[in-house]
Amino acid sequence: MHGENNERSNVKRRKRKTIDKDVEVIVTNNTYGMFMYEGSYADMIFSADSRGDEDYVSYGDLRKLKKYLRSMELLITEVNDDDVSIMDVARGLHIDDVYKQFFELVLDEDEETFNDVDSIDVEEIDYFIKESNVDEFKEALESPFGDTIIAITTELYKRHEIGDPRKLTLVKKTRPKEEQDAFWGDIEASAEFGHE
Repeated sequence: MHGENNERSNVKRRKRKTIDKDVEVIVTNNTYGMFMYEGSYADMIFSADSRGDEDYVSYGDLRKLKKYLRSMELLITEVNDDDVSIMDVARGLHIDDVYKQFFELVLDEDEETFNDVDSIDVEEIDYFIKESNVDEFKEALESPFGDTIIAITTELYKRHEIGDPRKLTLVKKTRPKEEQDAFWGDIEASAEFGHE
């Protein structure tokens, strides 16, 4: 018991860094297809034609995109300030729980190195989906960015880049009961008539 308390006291809680609202953050579209956001008063517009397209967003405006950053439809991929890390920005937006899970699962980082990650490539998610074990994949599906994992897995399946039946079954089980049996067949049918 005494040792347990001692271990807890050694874990330092990281303070939220004060970040200037004008710091530029690179935000990348992590969806297949166009992503468009326009603020209620047209005070901010974020537009990206395809996955991997990126743009600079000020830290002050980033809060407006928080919902999409939490689901990782949009990904914070870099910060244009050497003194501010991606995790600092995530902490400031109160989405550090999501980014911690992402860093641990997808990037295979541990908490001590979270602040050393200065850029993220969206392709790392594809690599994770293809190379992760089934338990890691299941954990990602159950995370706040699970819908994004499903969307990317579906796209990889259309391109014949993933075929692990255990992962495909896990994705199928996330669909409503009435859609499960036909899910992958429907995806195959739509891929045949698509642009591929």
